[in-house]
Amino acid sequence: MNTNNWQEKYADYEFQDNGRSAHRQRKPKKMRESSQPDSIADDILAMDDGIESWVPSYAAALDPLHHERQWVINSVEHFYRENIITDVTRLVKGGKEANVYTCTAHPATGLELVAAKLYRERMLRNLKNDAIYKEGRMLRDAEGKQIRSRRERTAVLNKSGYGLHLDFMMWIGTEYRTQTLLYDAGADVPKPIAHNGSAILMEFIGDEYGAAPALNEVGLDRTEAGPLFHRVLDNVRLLLDHHLIHGDLSAYNILYWDGDIWLIDFPQVVDARANPHALELLQRDVTRVCEYFARYGVEADPVQLTLDMWRPYMREEMNG
Repeated sequence: MNTNNWQEKYADYEFQDNGRSAHRQRKPKKMRESSQPDSIADDILAMDDGIESWVPSYAAALDPLHHERQWVINSVEHFYRENIITDVTRLVKGGKEANVYTCTAHPATGLELVAAKLYRERMLRNLKNDAIYKEGRMLRDAEGKQIRSRRERTAVLNKSGYGLHLDFMMWIGTEYRTQTLLYDAGADVPKPIAHNGSAILMEFIGDEYGAAPALNEVGLDRTEAGPLFHRVLDNVRLLLDHHLIHGDLSAYNILYWDGDIWLIDFPQVVDARANPHALELLQRDVTRVCEYFARYGVEADPVQLTLDMWRPYMREEMNG
């Protein structure tokens, strides 16, 4: 039950330290002895608030033994309990690292649809050269707090089973915090809503008929290619202004909808102040963007564009 709702429901009670209401009178001993505690306990156990038996419609359509069924239920049931979503209706995108699903939002959110990104724990095995992205990155837990425990730090460095789990949670926490920071800064990213365990909820880009495609899946009008190209670069600059480099930017993780773009997928983001590969990763991001828009006649020099961003940034860092 939501804590706030619980408090509102029982606002007329004054609770004491022992958990009993100050307004409640104890029943006479005779009445207590004649009560039927077993019956009451059975009634409580029989009560079903719908949470334990909740199965989203997408999962319900799968074979009961299908591996995805229980994975989806376990990943999103927390958001169902918290009145953020009411259902999972369809698979938007499946991948080796994560799946994205369309969810119907709870009316309390003020939204109609929400996107749920569910990561697989084996995603780290599919992430090539992950050490490049992790250089200079502070070890943090799922809530973003620095990991100071010697045991946990050793586990991560030694890549034990426990360490890999902590590492997995760090990647997801990094993505959520990065997306939150960028959204608050005005970047073109989906609004992050919540995260828990291996799942991130965010604003759904698209409509009830389908999700927004990635740039690599659409054909742009040449008249809109130029403005969109500059819009993407504005976002790259904004990231750098906040000491961040996407690290894996391409037409595959830029969404397109109604003439606008949204950048997605931030688990590999790097800190430009601490990562020794920052300039190379920035140039790779810019080069991929230039290569995509070149097919629509947009001419640009990715090396020069990169330097035009990097040099002012470094000057400011040195003078700051």
